[in-house]
Amino acid sequence: MNFTDELIAQSLSHICKSSGENIKNFKIIKESPISHPIPQRYNKDKLVLLPINPNSSFVYWEITDKTLEKFGIDPKNVQLSFKLVDAANHEIGEFSSSLTIGNYYINHKSGHKSLHVKLFLNLCNKLEYISSSNIIGAQQNTPKSMRDDLIYTSTLLGGK
Repeated sequence: MNFTDELIAQSLSHICKSSGENIKNFKIIKESPISHPIPQRYNKDKLVLLPINPNSSFVYWEITDKTLEKFGIDPKNVQLSFKLVDAANHEIGEFSSSLTIGNYYINHKSGHKSLHVKLFLNLCNKLEYISSSNIIGAQQNTPKSMRDDLIYTSTLLGGK
């Protein structure tokens, strides 16, 4: 085992102690990053909203060329409009993008019980509805003992 493998082994044994299991023998499989590159596109329409803290959220999207073709839009000349809305469909915030794949941090006031994003195509200054994101339960306020950087870490990075 090399130095890195020893660190992995230590971290695995620490994690597994809490579950009552012991890992003694394991094999670390290392793959070349070039062998399985992460695709640039998945070719699926997607709009996802994630909470970060009571005052901000993160949205990412992918709009396929097929969807744009339905509306007669050239993928190189697209204008998207996003609206953050609450449960009563009141607009809380908005932003625009000319990218069919992207992400964006949205700042908003706390106090909303649930939020979601609506996506529109801007067609000659007329908004054409495309889809809505998942609904998130927004935090009402941050516990005093929890720092924003911890909320950010646990939400976006899976607690790592």
